Amino acid sequence: MSEPVAAKVLVVEDNRTMLALMQYYLSKDFTVFLARSAEEALELLQREQLHAVVSDQNLGDGLMGVDLLKKVAELQPHAARILVTASQKLEDAQKAINEARVNHFLTKPFTEQELKNTVGQAVHNAALVQIRDKMVQELKEQLGLRPAKPAAGKPGTTPPPGVRPKTGDARPGDPKGVSLIPESERLAFRDGLTGLYNHRYFQEALSAGLVSARRREQKLALVLIDIDGFRRFNLSRGYAEGDKLLRRVAHLVNELMEDPVTHARSDNSSEIAARYDWDVFGVVLCNADLERARAYAEKLRKAVEELDVPEGSGEAVGEVTVTAAVAVFPDHARNEQELISAAENALRGSKSSFPNRVVLATKG
Repeated sequence: MSEPVAAKVLVVEDNRTMLALMQYYLSKDFTVFLARSAEEALELLQREQLHAVVSDQNLGDGLMGVDLLKKVAELQPHAARILVTASQKLEDAQKAINEARVNHFLTKPFTEQELKNTVGQAVHNAALVQIRDKMVQELKEQLGLRPAKPAAGKPGTTPPPGVRPKTGDARPGDPKGVSLIPESERLAFRDGLTGLYNHRYFQEALSAGLVSARRREQKLALVLIDIDGFRRFNLSRGYAEGDKLLRRVAHLVNELMEDPVTHARSDNSSEIAARYDWDVFGVVLCNADLERARAYAEKLRKAVEELDVPEGSGEAVGEVTVTAAVAVFPDHARNEQELISAAENALRGSKSSFPNRVVLATKG
């Protein structure tokens, strides 16, 4: 498998020392371009297709960082926009989000790791947005629809501390959230029955997640969850009840995707739950080791086992169970296909002999 091409990142900063320092920090992972003014940055934007622009708020040439990033959003809408600022004012952050569609913030002073993590996450999220837009465009062409005007806000925006997302924003992968995604987008990458992401988007998100994990030297976990005896359940209860069960399990699959320590959902847009196959769900957990992934899978297994499945006047608790397989990059695999194969093989081997458990993949 060939190594991915390094993402192109433009850093705009009028302080020579800070500019050189940021170049030094980022050049290990990215192809870095430098500009000491908004004018230089705009000239470069005409020549290079960029993955991200990191701009200081005070550029010293009459144009603020927010104004520059607003122009970036117009010229290269798929490029991630990162604002470096010392301001903690809520109104400044709101202006950056609303007018320049800023994706991420860096607050001075910041560390090398904060810079690298922020830029890496921004580049990664921007790549997923581009993937989503491509999928939507393909669907529109298939349906003969006219291209829609770009939305004012893009997925993957991470506000600074103290800034809350607008009411009604749906969390990626949350089937119960109030979605602001246009219908054409929902059709392109959502599963119609469960509301989770579909298989194609899952593959794209996993690929992007692995690129990010490799670049940042982090782990990534893949969990496959199969409903035990689902075919038998459909035959005995009917397909309508089978669909209800799929939705209930999908809700749990998504609801339990939280950090075991903070109990918060990740803001990483590639950490998703998807409908992988007919009765199989796929979960991607970013920066997750084997223990975190196993803890998630076991919590899910117990939650499904405790589901009440009414039939007539009684309730059949424990009638429905799941088998989950966990594979971790780079522990069990070096690339996407190896990771998927490791999880699928572990799942297949467990279901044939010991269902209703969590099984760990073995290194191939």
